[in-house]
Amino acid sequence: MKTEFTILRQLLQYELYGAQRHRRFVTMVMVTTEEGISGLRNFLGSHIRDSDVIADFDSSIAVLMGETDSQSAMVAVDRYKGFFESQLDLRFSVVTYPSDGGKAENLIKMAYRRLSKAKQGEDGTVVTSG
Repeated sequence: MKTEFTILRQLLQYELYGAQRHRRFVTMVMVTTEEGISGLRNFLGSHIRDSDVIADFDSSIAVLMGETDSQSAMVAVDRYKGFFESQLDLRFSVVTYPSDGGKAENLIKMAYRRLSKAKQGEDGTVVTSG
């Protein structure tokens, strides 16, 4: 997990530099499923925007969305849910710069904590705060 954390932190930090400089948003959506992430990764890879970046992290996938606020990210989350309908039990967490913080490490840790909460919730749970 150390290597995955380092790669994700570097990717997120790169996005944060641009967002800070241009006063824009960056959102990271973490998604996981009990069924495993390999098929999920392939699917998301073909359904995200060209400007989004996917990174594996532990037993989840992070989707980095530059120039995207949390409301727009929730639209994407709803789209992802719709693609899978009832095939997979997906769980999501969402963190956004600047409202959730400005350091990559802290945003990753927050997203991971929120994802842990989402795993305890109802089907299709999305945790965006708390």
